[in-house]
Amino acid sequence: MTTVPTRESLTVEFKSDESRLPDDDLVEAVVCMTNAEGGVIYLGVEDDGRVTGLHAKHKDLRGLPAMIANRTRPPVTVGVTSIDHPDGRVAEITVPKATRIVSTSQGLIKRRRLAWDGRPECVALLPEEHTSRLS
Repeated sequence: MTTVPTRESLTVEFKSDESRLPDDDLVEAVVCMTNAEGGVIYLGVEDDGRVTGLHAKHKDLRGLPAMIANRTRPPVTVGVTSIDHPDGRVAEITVPKATRIVSTSQGLIKRRRLAWDGRPECVALLPEEHTSRLS
């Protein structure tokens, strides 16, 4: 049985879905994670680790991988599984580490890193970082 981690890290991201996470926000999180080490996004989990479950619009997870692939360049192929938690259903979205720089279909390029306090954050991948990222 798959469980939900208790805290975020460089490779674990929690996304609240109580008021339906916008697709743009989810795609941005995928781009951030794939441009770093890859990892897992838990949709339906608050930043403090509380499971609040999926919004009704996200209950059917079958279209999620296609939506993400269609809105990333080059397309990112994610794995999506459902976790039935006592506090609600959670989508576990597995994001691979990119072999080249990935952007949203609108051209947004970001990466995930650890901030000064050890918490993960999503920041712009600047042009001068492209060469070191590719090596």
